Amino acid sequence: MRDLKQIFTTYGYNEEETEQNEMVLDLMDDLCKKEIEPHALEMDATGCTFDVQTGKVSYPSQTYKILKKMAQNDLMGLAIPEEYEGAGLSFTLNNACYERISRADAGTSLLFGLQNSTSDVVEQFGTPEAKEHYLPKLARGEKIGGLLFTEPGSGSDLGSLKTKVTDDGSQYIVNGVKNFISNAGIADSFLFLGSTDPEKGSRGLTAFILDTENNPGFKITRIEEKLGLHSNATAEVMLEDVIIPKENVLGEIGRGFSIVLYELSAARIGIGAQAVGIADAAYRKAATYVKTRKQFGKPIESFQATQWKLADMFTKIHTARVAYLTAARMKDLGQDFAEYASIGKLYGSEIAQQVTYEAIQMHGGYGYVKDYDVERYYRDVRITPIYEGTNEVQRIVISRAEMKKNYAAD
Repeated sequence: MRDLKQIFTTYGYNEEETEQNEMVLDLMDDLCKKEIEPHALEMDATGCTFDVQTGKVSYPSQTYKILKKMAQNDLMGLAIPEEYEGAGLSFTLNNACYERISRADAGTSLLFGLQNSTSDVVEQFGTPEAKEHYLPKLARGEKIGGLLFTEPGSGSDLGSLKTKVTDDGSQYIVNGVKNFISNAGIADSFLFLGSTDPEKGSRGLTAFILDTENNPGFKITRIEEKLGLHSNATAEVMLEDVIIPKENVLGEIGRGFSIVLYELSAARIGIGAQAVGIADAAYRKAATYVKTRKQFGKPIESFQATQWKLADMFTKIHTARVAYLTAARMKDLGQDFAEYASIGKLYGSEIAQQVTYEAIQMHGGYGYVKDYDVERYYRDVRITPIYEGTNEVQRIVISRAEMKKNYAAD
């Protein structure tokens, strides 16, 4: 926690803010140590199950206990304004907590990350009625959030979405298929993107809040067997005459694509934090292991090759942490953060793969077996260069932002 706590003095928080932020981080740290880390290997091994007959998804039993504990400790709505029963704290603190929970278990961290993505978008673009209805429930953990964007064949090309939204005069009716949906089976309020005018392509997309409750047409048809993140279910969802109330429109009709671009930029900061959390977990395991593992009669930490690897690993983690926190602080200050969010996501996810690789290498054969956490970290981290926009997309975002700048004028 020392490295995370340093951010509050480094990033210009006053003494009172720093004390409050450190108290929240201590709370998250305590929850991770007691409720997540002791059960992480078991949750990974158990995974999530799907009953084909009922369409019900079951998570590891500990997951429900973790959600209850987070709600009891007011950790579900850290950045939600106080007027909506949230803590009213910073996006920067929120992502520091995201890093800490990712260090404990990356699959569980998605519950926290997607909860905050949902509340952030509702706060920014929701109607007054939607804010009053959803934000307090999200803050109290009575509703769990998720994203309902991706479709078969769309991937990073959100403009090609096919899910159709029809206005029948009093409400909206949705028909289509979504896939790669995280928090499936546990989320009940999704940020949803669908086409209200298919002829206009991306300019015909609209964003909504879509509830699963009292919506029998919302059907999970399967969950994916994944490389990692086993403690979180990723599903295919069928939408058959799903109902969305008029007041659940986010922003304006036909302006959904810009709302999703905002969400993706903000969420990319979180993926940077998640990647750093996984990398930091792997580094800590490796730095501990090399003190006890002996080869040729002495601990392998005494070998220069090991020392240099540890130095490189820590330097990469520290630099990636600074990258995502810089983007988060820019968002808190109302600055244009999109390019820096992409930098944090790109760099964090790529160094995290390198760090987890080296952690396994330092463990030797033991690093390849499931009894050791580093094997899990190596699998979990592989998704971070893919979701919330692939790293190829991040390079496009960064290069376009850079090409608009006139450095000759500086």
